[in-house]
Amino acid sequence: MFNLFKKNQEEISRTTPGYEETERRTPKTGIILLILMFIAGIYFGLYAMDDLSNIPDRPKALSSCSYRYQTNTAGERPYENKLPTYYEEDLVRSLAYEDSNNCAIRLSPLEEAGGVAALYQRRITIEQQIDPVVTEYIQLDNNLQSIRSQIERATGEYGVGLQEKQAEIDKPIFPTTPSQQSIVQLRQREAPLVSRLNQLRMQVDAFRPAFDAIDKDLTTAYKPVFKAHERAMRWYEFKVFLLQFLLIIPFFFLALRKYLELHRKNSPYTVIITTIVAVLGLLLLKTVLFWFWGLFLAEILRVLIEWFGKYNILRSLLFYFGMFLSFAIFGGAVYFLQKKIFDPRRVIIRRFRAKECPQCQTNLDLAAMYCPNCGAHTRAVCAHCGKDRFVGLPFCPHCGDHTEAQ
Repeated sequence: MFNLFKKNQEEISRTTPGYEETERRTPKTGIILLILMFIAGIYFGLYAMDDLSNIPDRPKALSSCSYRYQTNTAGERPYENKLPTYYEEDLVRSLAYEDSNNCAIRLSPLEEAGGVAALYQRRITIEQQIDPVVTEYIQLDNNLQSIRSQIERATGEYGVGLQEKQAEIDKPIFPTTPSQQSIVQLRQREAPLVSRLNQLRMQVDAFRPAFDAIDKDLTTAYKPVFKAHERAMRWYEFKVFLLQFLLIIPFFFLALRKYLELHRKNSPYTVIITTIVAVLGLLLLKTVLFWFWGLFLAEILRVLIEWFGKYNILRSLLFYFGMFLSFAIFGGAVYFLQKKIFDPRRVIIRRFRAKECPQCQTNLDLAAMYCPNCGAHTRAVCAHCGKDRFVGLPFCPHCGDHTEAQ
């Protein structure tokens, strides 16, 4: 009967390297439980780390309108490439979607201290003056879009009707006369709307210099606000990092110390502490990397991407380097794994246990001191006790002498 708790009954040395790469010192049930312990440790650990971020006082976020006045190092506003075109070109549309009054009542203390509130009040005063014009414009524009949609549909029907007429269909689905009359009526309704919309647009555009002046003042006023908010966020992130680091680092080093102790003894319980070290190590790595990422890594990566994006050859070389980097990381991991498994002393132990020559794997049942196939020196006389000992292994199996046989 299949038994999950059944262990490998193979008798092997627990004090020297040389275990077979297929050996399993932990039953399948134990491995499953260790995997569950790892997942649970990561899950609760991440929640514990995130919950620590609630202990320091987080700086109050800036108002939702602040992004409009944020500039990058080139003096450009980063939102300009993300928002629809009408935010840049159409003042009427931008005013319809923006409400400075909502921003003014949600200002953070940093914005209040930076004198932003007074500038918003100036902007709100102008917005209130032209609000009826903008409201009328949006309503008429929606009506115009509806009429143009009907014109487009009627034009399509008229085109199909002409094709039916040319095909001399007795009962056409889309007669041309009704479609033509509908197009004429819709065009007559469209003309006054376009004229009125142009008048309204001119009225709103007359206020553009006033808005540009206020927005320029807001951009200037927001510069120290953004810097102060950035400093406050960096200080908050450092306090969170410090709390997380101090919570993890003592337990990580204690677990690591215990792991090294058990590893030296080759204890069967090493696998348990290994899982604990893995959980704490990942949490520690996440804590450190996230802090450094917010501190400067994200900005460095952004600058590098922008710089490489300007030169196609450099971008190609970057991906080319990434390919070799993946070779180095994953191939290197496999290399060190294979190097550990196929360490010469481990190979010698495995082959001697199988009664094989360490060099050519020929069976040594009929051999004495040398391999009958390749002539490799397999046994020698111990200089301390005079009995046979294996060549290539550090201790004599009879007297324990540490002088390696030649």
